[in-house]
Amino acid sequence: MRFFADLSASSPPRRPAALLFLAAAAVLSACGGSGAGADTPAPQPVPPRPNLALALPGVLPVKLRSEGDTWVVLAEKPHGFMDETIMERRLRISDANGADAHEWTPPAGWTLVDFALHPQREISAVLSNGVTLRLVRLDSQGRQLAMQDFRDQNLAQDPYFGRPGEVRDRAAMAPLKTRDAVRIAPSGEHLGLALRSGGNGVVAYRFDYTGGRFAQRWRTLVEPGIYLDGIRPRSGSYDPFEGSDNHWKLVMDMDARGRMAVGVLVSSRSDLAFAHRQTFDEPLPAGFADGVLLTVLDERGMRSRALAIDNRDKSEVHALKWAGETLLVAGRVRTTRASDGSGWDGYVARTDGAAALRSYRLVDVDRGDAILDLMPLDGNAVLLAGASGYTQNPDGESVSETSAPLLARLDTGTGATTRIALPAGPRGNQVRGLAAYRARWLAAGMQNVPGTHSADSDPRLLVTDGWLREVEPAR
Repeated sequence: MRFFADLSASSPPRRPAALLFLAAAAVLSACGGSGAGADTPAPQPVPPRPNLALALPGVLPVKLRSEGDTWVVLAEKPHGFMDETIMERRLRISDANGADAHEWTPPAGWTLVDFALHPQREISAVLSNGVTLRLVRLDSQGRQLAMQDFRDQNLAQDPYFGRPGEVRDRAAMAPLKTRDAVRIAPSGEHLGLALRSGGNGVVAYRFDYTGGRFAQRWRTLVEPGIYLDGIRPRSGSYDPFEGSDNHWKLVMDMDARGRMAVGVLVSSRSDLAFAHRQTFDEPLPAGFADGVLLTVLDERGMRSRALAIDNRDKSEVHALKWAGETLLVAGRVRTTRASDGSGWDGYVARTDGAAALRSYRLVDVDRGDAILDLMPLDGNAVLLAGASGYTQNPDGESVSETSAPLLARLDTGTGATTRIALPAGPRGNQVRGLAAYRARWLAAGMQNVPGTHSADSDPRLLVTDGWLREVEPAR
């Protein structure tokens, strides 16, 4: 099915007060005074704080971020296939003790797409109504500090490679197919934003946040507009890895210096490789048809030459993170067309910015594997989150109802993968988000996840149960 598409003055010498206090204490003790003596009970050790374990019934966690003792989760109500994907999302915000204390929902007519958690624990969010974006600033308890709409009048003039009439509105701030096509990330208290436009181009922006206002500093075209072919299964009620919409989405991260990295999927559903060459006059590997185009923008918004990460077969991109001077890109890729449906593996690429590929590792734990988020650790180590043990129609999109949570430590230098045990629930399981938290790790995921056909006969079966848990670091 196709659709269009973070001093004193000098004075006489005096005996130090501390010595006077100690002498007085010694006299009191010798005279049987009320000072601390042998009868004073020893202070009791503070009991260890239990690890956070929180249920999020009826929702799936889409994104997790933390700062100090604060965490924020972007939670979504599960939905079936949609011709135009409009999500139902809200923010769950902790208090300073880590309790699930606050909730924020968007105003009517607006879809909450993404959020960023800043170092001082204020939150930025981006909303979409399909045509316009709205930037929102919240305090650490979810109270609104600022809200302003954002339109880019230059979108309709960006290069477009396609036939007239193939897109609805090139000036729109979102593509027709899905509103889930804009990503934001913090750089200190300021904000980076990257979006897929109504003409399916990719554009990046930097906003300074001062005086309760977002002020645009720069705008950079990352990829030209193209026609994107929308295909979904002929039957089925649920998309466990959002594969049908994935080629519209993008991944983005920003570091403290203000450098932005943007990853865009290349697939057989589009002519992005051709359009990229034509727009930027940059060579790409011969035969490059499936993978990721990775672009880095410096603090002034100047773009690098794009780096092609070649996945060599049908793939998805789900995560992008800065790790010092390197970048980590992850997702899943079809490596074989196995008759038992086990032909998908996770992949993790480490790059020197957008200059060169440093390593590329497949993650094959158990039958089908998908990397949905990652977190850089020390050295070459990376913590991976995702799903494992599922099967998928070798000739189609249908994913099984059975899957296991995947939490693993990967050495990107050697490829060694160490799986970390997590409790699993009924039906499908996924780990969707990772964050550092109180010298531990914080993971967000879900269980009771439907498969592609689990709710075909009864929409009430389209449910899932989210969770948030502290995990002891594995060395």
